[in-house]
Amino acid sequence: MQVNHGKALSLKLGALLVVFIAVLTLGFDVPWYHAAWISIAVGLIAYGVGDMFVLRKFGNPIATAADFGLVFFLTWFFLWILDFDIGTETSFVLLALYTALVTAVVEFVFHGWLLKHKREEAHIHSTR
Repeated sequence: MQVNHGKALSLKLGALLVVFIAVLTLGFDVPWYHAAWISIAVGLIAYGVGDMFVLRKFGNPIATAADFGLVFFLTWFFLWILDFDIGTETSFVLLALYTALVTAVVEFVFHGWLLKHKREEAHIHSTR
């Protein structure tokens, strides 16, 4: 996949940072610094596994589903590890589910951009 990894990773991490802060911090009062480092860790892992391997081999819908599962389990795991006090009616699973749902929408759009960028790069290199 011919892509500028720095640009792609920056775009992905920025988008995930917005999602995690919006869902976890604004939605559920998770401290912003926890949401920030979780988004960075999840983003780096998801970029390596989902965007560089699954997306290339299986396409956007499968990669988006894989990212949903990965984000759900990693977010749940990191929140469970932190074990801070949240509202009694909220569970870490629910927080992870909401985060994964919103992230899946963002990932679908990001994958489309990544695939479009890959096609443009291939076209530029083929015309040289």
